[in-house]
Amino acid sequence: MKILATTDIHQMISKWKELVKICKADKFDVVALAGDLLPKDEYIVAQMPFIKHLRRYAKQINDTGAKIVIVLGNDDNQNMIPEMEKAHEEGLWYYIPENVVTIKGYEFAAMPYVPDYPFGYKFWCRAEYKDNLRISTLQLCDPLIVNKDNEWEIIKNYPEFLSSQKSIWDSLVDTASKVKDIHKSIWLIHAPPANLFLDVCAHGDKVGSLAVHEFITKYQPLLTIHGHIHESPEYNGHKWCQHEGNTLCVQGGQIGFKLHYSIIAIEDGKIVRKEHSVYNEYTTNF
Repeated sequence: MKILATTDIHQMISKWKELVKICKADKFDVVALAGDLLPKDEYIVAQMPFIKHLRRYAKQINDTGAKIVIVLGNDDNQNMIPEMEKAHEEGLWYYIPENVVTIKGYEFAAMPYVPDYPFGYKFWCRAEYKDNLRISTLQLCDPLIVNKDNEWEIIKNYPEFLSSQKSIWDSLVDTASKVKDIHKSIWLIHAPPANLFLDVCAHGDKVGSLAVHEFITKYQPLLTIHGHIHESPEYNGHKWCQHEGNTLCVQGGQIGFKLHYSIIAIEDGKIVRKEHSVYNEYTTNF
């Protein structure tokens, strides 16, 4: 099993074209896209039209023989979900939020939610645990959601909104219940875990998910693929992967004009190769 993992490409057409070019030049079994695939900060105006580009590049990747496993991220308009599901039904990709798909004997699972952040759009934000909402102390504007009419709407009681949703922990545990062999499973989790230095912001704050870290520690999947904090490898000493017990956690970052991606090869349930397109020379020998 050979996996190309990337995330947070947004509207960077040059990076989408580079991704297709890489898939044509090398052979991958799976291309894992772990969220934030649509134009950033243009939730209402630009995201719906962008689906045509996403479809076009997905078709080109499919033509190379790779299967696409995909999940949305915190900057992706939730009104795109029907389009993602439609393409899943057509066989263009596997869209698997809180679900599982088996490819070549390996189970892929996904969880798209993130802890609260300072930015306004809150649809994908969830409490870490039911008794720990973990609302960011910094809020740049009122909490917002895009309603069904694709218009901005203020969330009147944000703590109540978070409390009414399934927590990140419960989402992970519920998804894990669908997995037959957790120790051979591969997870797309948009939020990076806390405590592994894969969540370092430019200003130095570490904003990873406590629940994601606890899940990895207790359940020990084979591989987890993260994103969300684009700049983290630039501010953590170029760390793009870490082990937590037997689990390899990958967070490759996504800055500048060159596509950031990781290549992970698995044989007989073990990871035998891990490389990064930009930071490879800084990897740690685990």
